[in-house]
Amino acid sequence: MSLNMSEFKSSFAGDICAMLILKRVLGNKPDSLSAALLCFDRFSKKKYPSALKLTQEIAFAWCLDGRKEGMAEHRMHAIREFGKYLVNSGKEAYVLPTALFPKRKSRLPYILTDKELQMFFDAADNYPHRCSNPLLEYTIPVIFRLIYTCGLRPQEARKLKRTDFDYSKNSIYIEDSKWCKDRRIMVDPPIMDMCKKYDILAMSRFPERIVFFPNQYGSMYSHGWLTESFHKCWILSGIGDSRGSCVPYDLRHNFATRTLMRWVDEGKDIESCIPYLCAYMGHATFRSTYYYVHLLPEKLAGMNFMRSHGIIPEVPHES
Repeated sequence: MSLNMSEFKSSFAGDICAMLILKRVLGNKPDSLSAALLCFDRFSKKKYPSALKLTQEIAFAWCLDGRKEGMAEHRMHAIREFGKYLVNSGKEAYVLPTALFPKRKSRLPYILTDKELQMFFDAADNYPHRCSNPLLEYTIPVIFRLIYTCGLRPQEARKLKRTDFDYSKNSIYIEDSKWCKDRRIMVDPPIMDMCKKYDILAMSRFPERIVFFPNQYGSMYSHGWLTESFHKCWILSGIGDSRGSCVPYDLRHNFATRTLMRWVDEGKDIESCIPYLCAYMGHATFRSTYYYVHLLPEKLAGMNFMRSHGIIPEVPHES
């Protein structure tokens, strides 16, 4: 959402706007935070109109109010950020402790077999026609293939614009992604040809569109739509959930693991290749890329960069 300071009207309005402006100046785009704090502003104006200090009572009341909409945790993150800002500004305020946040069990990515991948994309290719959105049956197979073959974050694919595609150079520009990092990725020619055909088809319906994947109104699809469409394809594929659930982000995970395995089969030096994969996927650190190594089969265990000798010095035995 665009920042409009006139929308904030509670006793916290000035501090909220100052915080959001500071974040933008520092290069962040706190759209989700802006929406959450606008909600907090309206809540506090109604429930605590004379409040001069962010107290535990106010913070708890607003977070609990979001439980019925499943937004309690999102509100907890927002109000903690606001409390930290107030304290750093020299004001007295309650900062929600991280100990109150629900602990999430880390989830291992779902690594699909060749057969499962084939079944999933067969389902995507046969996505049911919808009269209200005739472009949908073509959008589904293209957007999921793009996420998988390019290792994109789902939101990166969803937010792509037409101008991000350079068909003459077989490249796609990923703008304003995670960590505010932009990057340009090279794409296999067959995938770019697929995108070009889709682009022409979409232009016939939305000649003035900006987004690459338009919804029935010519605008950007939502995060919820992408997740829902993925699960519909998953159900249509008949793969089932005996090995656990699968989400759109798993297509990115599968790109990374399969790329590493291909390099292993080609006899490449994985350790020297990791920086290239890191840059291509837009990781902030090499550590994020090395994460995928532990997901791979045993034959990686014998490679040089997996050996522990020399990493931890031996402790001499005491006599």
